[in-house]
Amino acid sequence: MAADAKTKFSMPIWGWILIAGLVLAGILKVVHVPGLAGGALEALAGLCLIAGSCEALIMSVEGMSALLGWNQFVGGTIAAVVSNVPEIALLGFFVVDDPTMAFVIGLMSVYTNSMAFALYAVIMPKDRGTASIPMPIVRAGTDLLSFGGGLCLALAITMIVLREFGSPIDRIGVPELYFVGFALMAVFGTFLVSLVRYFGAEEKKEGEAPPKKEPEEAHHGVPKTYGGVAGLLVLGVFGSFLGGESMSEVGDAIVAAFPDLSRMAVALILAIIAGVPTYVIVLNAHYKKQPLIALSNTFGGLTQNLFNVMAFCCLMIAFFNTIGVLHDETVPITIPTTLALALIYPTYAILSRAIEDDGKFNWIEIVSLVALFGLLMFVLVRDGG
Repeated sequence: MAADAKTKFSMPIWGWILIAGLVLAGILKVVHVPGLAGGALEALAGLCLIAGSCEALIMSVEGMSALLGWNQFVGGTIAAVVSNVPEIALLGFFVVDDPTMAFVIGLMSVYTNSMAFALYAVIMPKDRGTASIPMPIVRAGTDLLSFGGGLCLALAITMIVLREFGSPIDRIGVPELYFVGFALMAVFGTFLVSLVRYFGAEEKKEGEAPPKKEPEEAHHGVPKTYGGVAGLLVLGVFGSFLGGESMSEVGDAIVAAFPDLSRMAVALILAIIAGVPTYVIVLNAHYKKQPLIALSNTFGGLTQNLFNVMAFCCLMIAFFNTIGVLHDETVPITIPTTLALALIYPTYAILSRAIEDDGKFNWIEIVSLVALFGLLMFVLVRDGG
């Protein structure tokens, strides 16, 4: 009887969510629902597909972590990387339809995820009002923040000078997009290699590593073979593609229903919607008392949306122009694009300072982060156009 119980298959909750999203998306392809109601249904289908896909992707990484012996922080960071697949798929559809909107949404997601990081710091476990930050973030993560902020500031200053001094160059060109995309990917790839190589076993050395079977306890059905890992990875990518297609319809519905909304407001709404699965993962990890996984996902979100999602966005815009899918439609030098790039510098600068000074968050730093990110998003929506 025990053997039968072990071999009995039961569909996990995320599987049912993925199937529900697939069914709803299929129905909406046949039965067109106009207006905001149709947009809401598309959003529901897309969120179900993306949430289920994210869970499949996370479980594949948990299986890989168990097979390779990664600690919680490294496993959570790699999981955050693959959880970007739905956002990249979503941006891919926006790139084909409106490259500028795709670029702005990608940048707005940096601010929304920075706010998520600051808000999670509010509920992080604390000792005498301070929360410890893992060494990988202190040592390597701050380097990412410094480079990302510097790159965005340099691009923004260049765009301002070109616009103000009457240069005939009025957009970021294909060569520049290729360079920025590959540069971001190279830096982030180096960060991941360093993370796995130098910090992967750090917790083990300190005697704080969770038991080997911890991923199975956290998630029933975690694959125990490389074949199972690959299967869930393929399923997650496929579901992400379908979810991205559904979510790409939501922006048009929002604009049609609320014509007075600025492009930046629409971009902020879509960035928040796209980040919902990540927020669910973070809250789930916190509920299971896995703060390292939750923190790595929030920090991964605010860095990876620039170094990973935006890198792919730039490369997709450049590549689609190269092959003729887009015709000289790159990123124009406008107030929304320039402002969204420029304000990443103060975002990353204060984060880097708060993390690097003592490797801990105190309440002054936490409240300051929430206040600053709230102000930046308000300014972007009100003055970004």
